[in-house]
Amino acid sequence: MVTIRETEEMKKENIRKRLFVISVVLCFATIFLYELFTPMMMDDMTYLSQVKKAGSIAGLLAQEKQQYLGWTGRSVAHMMLRLVMFADLHIFGGGRMIFNIISSAAFTIFSLLIYKNIQKTRKYDVLAYLLILLLVWMYGVSFAQTVLWETGACNYLFTTTIIMAFITYFRSSIEKSIALDDTAKEKGVLKAVLMLIAGVLAGWCNENTSGGCLLFILILLAMYLKQGKKLKIWMITGLVGNVTGLAIMVLAPGNALRAAGREELHTGLLGMAARFMNITLAIRDEFIVLIGAFIVLVVFLRIQGRKWAELLDVLVFGFLFLATSYSLILTVTPQNRALFGGGIFLIIAIVQAFEYVATNETWIQLIKRASVYLMLLYMLFTYLDCGASLVRIYREEKERYDYLEEWSKKGAEDAEAPMLRPQFENRYTAAYDCDITEDWTNWNNMMMANYYGFKTLLGVDRDEWDKY
Repeated sequence: MVTIRETEEMKKENIRKRLFVISVVLCFATIFLYELFTPMMMDDMTYLSQVKKAGSIAGLLAQEKQQYLGWTGRSVAHMMLRLVMFADLHIFGGGRMIFNIISSAAFTIFSLLIYKNIQKTRKYDVLAYLLILLLVWMYGVSFAQTVLWETGACNYLFTTTIIMAFITYFRSSIEKSIALDDTAKEKGVLKAVLMLIAGVLAGWCNENTSGGCLLFILILLAMYLKQGKKLKIWMITGLVGNVTGLAIMVLAPGNALRAAGREELHTGLLGMAARFMNITLAIRDEFIVLIGAFIVLVVFLRIQGRKWAELLDVLVFGFLFLATSYSLILTVTPQNRALFGGGIFLIIAIVQAFEYVATNETWIQLIKRASVYLMLLYMLFTYLDCGASLVRIYREEKERYDYLEEWSKKGAEDAEAPMLRPQFENRYTAAYDCDITEDWTNWNNMMMANYYGFKTLLGVDRDEWDKY
């Protein structure tokens, strides 16, 4: 017989379930709108030009092989990019519609995978899910480049989603295996093959984030062995696959050729020290707020009486953040967007610590709820403001692209085009990072000129432009 209290709990859970579903739908809708008003930028033009010449899937594979041998080993990321562009080109004649849908779905799945890695006290924890979304939107590294820009999304959002899927699957399987006694049978060959494939893909995604994934798998296996249990075949194939994928990517001939073309002011130990300092400063610039929140939450949990052993998963993800970030010391210091994966590990650590805070006192419940609601209010105004600017930027970019397309059809060798209005710049667009300038030799000018078939392309101040 169901008691009144149990009935009330079921009603509350149903309400939370509806709110959770609504939150997931809003997650997709909000990112989809921003994707719609993000134009083609930077490397998108170079890759699209190649895709147009490929003619078939076999052609795309041949192009990716050349890139693997001569430029970079991130074949999974760039093959996804080529395939999405190929689909958009042949189904819609161009544009980004298929990418917009896939990218929005990937972002939504990505948020749910983060949520899945949080140990919660109840089902359908809307507050925890909202906090994840807010932290990614507000503090996701170079959000415009890693999530909204097409080439960047394939390199960071898509690959990190694959990595998080493998981490989640492996972690969940480990936990189930621990719960079973040693005589219980688990799925054999099929699971082993799936783990191998998933491991290869996760390892072949993104150098430092895939490295963080491998480190996490090793930590899980060490904790499993510490309990006196024997490794299952799927654990071994998952690990082997992860190592194999990472090795294929890192050992790509193109990486060596690319690295040889880069120069640094310092070499040897002094060069390593310089890289360490550059990464540290980048971490400060990108994560100072999140690191502060992490420290406050851990200290508060200790004051509440939590033992270090009870905070193990918080500390592990915090460690993964540092390891993933500082692993970049092994290469020429890249752009800040390379810290995207490390930032996600830090967000997981923060949300997990947030969930562990005991709410046995009213004032603690007030602070937890109010902090998320205030962030939500701030994000609402930011979303509307920046969204309006994105629409304006998209309109200006479309006018410019249409004009250059028409000018190109006339056979012109040299062209001029207006630069973007500076007042629309915000953190959710990368358009200003690749805008043309008044110097026709600028890399962005030359890239756009090459795409449209011009010898030169000159940027003109928007206020002085009068041709459309």
